[in-house]
Amino acid sequence: MIERGINRAAPSMAVVIQPMLDAVASGVAYSIHPVTGRSFHVTVNAVPGLAAPLVDGQVAPDHYVVEMSADQQPVWVRRRALVYKSSRLTVTDEGLCHKTIPEPARLQSSLSDEQLFDLGRTAKKIEEAFGYPIDLEWAIDSLRLWTLQARPITGVRPSSELTDDDCEWSRANFKETMPELPSPLGLSFLERFMDDHIIAPYRRLGCRIPDGLSSTRVLHGRPYLNVTLFHLLVAQLRGDPSLLPEQMGGEPIAAIHKVRPLGWLAFIRAGILMLIEMRRATVHGTAWFADMKEFADRSDPQHVNSLSFQDTIQRLDQLDRWLHTHELTFGITGGVAQCLQALNMLLPRWLGPDWRALSNAALQGQGTVISAQQILRLAEIADIGRHEPAAETFLRADPWNPSGFRTRLKGTAFLQAFDAYLEDYGHRGMGESDVMSQRLVDNPEAILAVLRAHLGSSSGGQEAIRCRQDHARAEAFTEIKRRMGWRLYRWWTYLWLYRRLCRFFALREANRHHLMYLTAATRNLLLHLGDLLVAQGVCESRDDIFFLTLTDRAELLARENRDWRTVIRARRVERERNAVIDPPDTIRDWETARTGSTPAGRHDRSGRLSGIPISIGTVAGPVRLLHSPTDWSNVTPGDILVARVIDPGMAPLFGIAGGLIVEMGGTLSHGAIIAREYGLPTVANVEGAMTRLVEGQFVKLDAGAGTIFVDAYARSSSAL
Repeated sequence: MIERGINRAAPSMAVVIQPMLDAVASGVAYSIHPVTGRSFHVTVNAVPGLAAPLVDGQVAPDHYVVEMSADQQPVWVRRRALVYKSSRLTVTDEGLCHKTIPEPARLQSSLSDEQLFDLGRTAKKIEEAFGYPIDLEWAIDSLRLWTLQARPITGVRPSSELTDDDCEWSRANFKETMPELPSPLGLSFLERFMDDHIIAPYRRLGCRIPDGLSSTRVLHGRPYLNVTLFHLLVAQLRGDPSLLPEQMGGEPIAAIHKVRPLGWLAFIRAGILMLIEMRRATVHGTAWFADMKEFADRSDPQHVNSLSFQDTIQRLDQLDRWLHTHELTFGITGGVAQCLQALNMLLPRWLGPDWRALSNAALQGQGTVISAQQILRLAEIADIGRHEPAAETFLRADPWNPSGFRTRLKGTAFLQAFDAYLEDYGHRGMGESDVMSQRLVDNPEAILAVLRAHLGSSSGGQEAIRCRQDHARAEAFTEIKRRMGWRLYRWWTYLWLYRRLCRFFALREANRHHLMYLTAATRNLLLHLGDLLVAQGVCESRDDIFFLTLTDRAELLARENRDWRTVIRARRVERERNAVIDPPDTIRDWETARTGSTPAGRHDRSGRLSGIPISIGTVAGPVRLLHSPTDWSNVTPGDILVARVIDPGMAPLFGIAGGLIVEMGGTLSHGAIIAREYGLPTVANVEGAMTRLVEGQFVKLDAGAGTIFVDAYARSSSAL
């Protein structure tokens, strides 16, 4: 009316005329999660076509949850629940009508990721403009996103607090020291160790851990580490959490949540407490390591088999109390992380893009990493075997039968050296953090197979290995010093950090080596306890003890009237069921992972693969897949070992292998420290390596660049 000049006054009533959108998809978006109140989740319900059937409750929508970052930008689609859609409401010249959706498209998503991200950004912008959470009616046509209506969300309190379901989880770190399927007892030990000796120290430093967040979680019998939690802890301490994937292995975190760093006074206090923890490790480490060895000596099978039930429990409690007051892992790990943070900040600017390869080369051959020393010990024993006729005849026999080796090698220097090796390293093993896992001393034939392979190796023995390590380290030092030039302060800073890092690396492996003495002692006591429970009729076999948890132990000691045999049988059945499941290594949505299925592995067998450089070197050879210790006897000198993780129990194989490729791992893992110290060319975090590479396949490994060339590509590149 105003436009036509009929009346300049505002009308008392108006008729709104708006176009009918020919929507491709439409629905409702919530700027916060309408159930949990999570402010970093935008929830979207969508149907193809117009949304009238959704509003009327006639159809179920596709449901999505979009993860938003701290700066209100979409990160990824956390959840995607698609429904079967038979028709869509659309606009025609005759009006609205339902059109049948073709069969192949009925389970397709109503929205693309790009459209979901656009909805997430729009919902958050409207929320910011209104000043409160909203639900938004929207439609998308062939041109753009249309916002139709927005209303406040009431009855739900917005929350930015995290729960376990909001976090991202990884098998990194745990997968390197635990078996594929840990025992129930091993899992309960792990959970308590993390709470008492990792999370509790962070709390003492002043870090805030949201209520309800746990450090570990179990899916299909596998333990997962809460990487979101550790990202928050490092950020609170003003560190760089982006380095965690490189140091611990696994994938980078997808959703970065807002973190309030500690105030400067609190940060200084945390730094002082951390220095005290580090000092405690350096001052007391040697003496406490000796105590751990003594515990193991007093708990070997010969000493514990005469203990009563009550005495066995008291001995286990004694070990537990001692560990609670003497644990050094947190302080040692803090020392390593402190040095790596500083080197990661300084060396790229001082040395250039290949700084990591130079740094790794300079770290090998220190001779102080106890876990790596066993590799040289095996080379030494092999040298003895080469020069002792009885031992050489035994090892070179074809066909070879290691059974009865003690009788056949009786009185030889080789057997004496071999027994000394088992005395020092027999308590180690694959998946050694689980008390249920066998130790090297339980299967000495596997080590004899490695020694037999040593005789066919062209490495030249232990002196040649040491010379190679010394040469590589000296070359790296020379190049590092040359690049730093006249800036002596850089060289002095590097040397201080380098020596400190080497010291804490050595402490880290010594700590693990001696903690495994405690684990071996605990294992011997538990197996004896299992024998006593079998005699009492509580269990059917001695290793049933590993299917009882720490909580069960309290009930068992209280003589609770419970059918433990049925409980253990049920857990064994569950373990067998879990064994056929292939869970993901990284979980970004726990609910989806718990109910969904894992995508099939890729089988790309040509081209190149890449990962994180762990230890430099270029080598070519055939692939040898390692699924378990039973594969050790197949390893021949020069093989490129391919495994899930760098289990420190694999160290005996490093002396004959040409290189190592693993699916998961980081620069800070125990196995990585051993491989780098020894100088074995190693690349970690190579996705799908166990399925993309096949037994006997020829590969070329450029560990300095973190690249693997496969098949014909490998042979052609080796010829260059």
